[in-house]
Amino acid sequence: MALPIKGEPACSLKLDPMNGHLSLVTAYESPEPDVVKLKNVTCRVISADSGSLAEITVRVEDSLLGSYGLLATIADELQLSRLPLAAAVSVAVNRHRNVFASRSTLTTEKEVGLLGELLFLEFLIHTIGAGPAVTSWQGPISEEHDFTFDSVHIEVKTTSGERRKHLLHGLEQLVPLRGVPLSLLSIQLTRTSPEGGRTLPQTIANLRKITFGHQVTVDSLLERLGWHQDDADLYSTPWTFRSQPRAYAVTGNFPAMTPDLVRPVVPNFGLLSEVSYKVDLTDLEYDSLPDPLGGFVQPNDR
Repeated sequence: MALPIKGEPACSLKLDPMNGHLSLVTAYESPEPDVVKLKNVTCRVISADSGSLAEITVRVEDSLLGSYGLLATIADELQLSRLPLAAAVSVAVNRHRNVFASRSTLTTEKEVGLLGELLFLEFLIHTIGAGPAVTSWQGPISEEHDFTFDSVHIEVKTTSGERRKHLLHGLEQLVPLRGVPLSLLSIQLTRTSPEGGRTLPQTIANLRKITFGHQVTVDSLLERLGWHQDDADLYSTPWTFRSQPRAYAVTGNFPAMTPDLVRPVVPNFGLLSEVSYKVDLTDLEYDSLPDPLGGFVQPNDR
């Protein structure tokens, strides 16, 4: 089915419901529109009695209105703004780019990392209240540890592996701040059945419900960490604790790389950048956290 669009140059919309395509057909002119990098848009030249025609086709998928809007904008730019074909397509694509942007999820590493922080935040809300808990969460804010309290700062590290192997980013991550003791909170998660655990979106939904008036702050922090509510359906994996979390005091016997330790042994230390390293804490003696935080971790009975 072809529907003419009144105006000059002549344009028509072609509907192909069987294949889920919507096309704009108009007179071809060089240079050809550059759509090669667009996932759902193609352009081809077809021959007609009146000369060469350009057929710009959009694979509709779940966005009929967005697809129609793109082609209608191209027609407007051709007929009203009198732009050349290639320019009209470029203007329309830039205006409607969000329609064709592919959705993506956090990597599994980042997913479990965020989930670990949220599980600890959830514990804190039930333990010390929503206001103090949300205030203590500093993870998305640069140059701070994940959670800060007067008595201790906490850096949360989460893994889905069988051993407590954690990736540290930078030489500053395990440096205590303002003289406050620092602990690394090691969390192990594992995939499970829907009945045995929760997905990341389910955990976030519960957090938003129990934070009440602090929900706006939580949403802002989640966005900084790469969470987008529109992509919630892409996270379908239920997670649960593989083991009880453990806390490790970052003191003299903790395997941390810090500027004070590395600077004396690395020539031209100031030229180092983007240092990352892994630590395996599985067999390291663990510690406790001060009350009331200690209820989240495995107690040390020594």
